[in-house]
Amino acid sequence: MLLYIGKRVHELSGARKPLILTSAVRDLRYQRVLTHVNANAARSYSLHTTGYAFDIARSYGGNRQARAFQYVLDRLTAANAIAYIREAGAIHIAVASDASAKLRLLETLG
Repeated sequence: MLLYIGKRVHELSGARKPLILTSAVRDLRYQRVLTHVNANAARSYSLHTTGYAFDIARSYGGNRQARAFQYVLDRLTAANAIAYIREAGAIHIAVASDASAKLRLLETLG
C-alpha cells in the first residue's frame, strides 16, 4: 500500500520531493515508550504493531503533491482499502487486510 500511494502521488503530481514515511512497524516495547512522548500513540492496541499501519509526514513538495495525496487517500478510502486520520504532523493510514485485492480492482478501473 505504501508503494502504491507513493507511486500514484508521484504520477499525479510530478513532484520531485518524495512523501516522507515517519512511522511504520513497531514492536510492543517501542509502542509503550511512545505513549509517554506522543499523545497520539495508542495506549492499548496499535495497528503499527501488526504492520497494517504507517504514517506519512504532512510535508509536501507543493500544493500539487498535497492535492494528489488527498486524491489518492480519498480514492483508497472509497474502495475501503484504507482508513486515515489527520494528525498534527502526519497522516496515519490503516490498511485493510484485503487491500491487495482492492488495489487490483482500482488498477483495473484505472
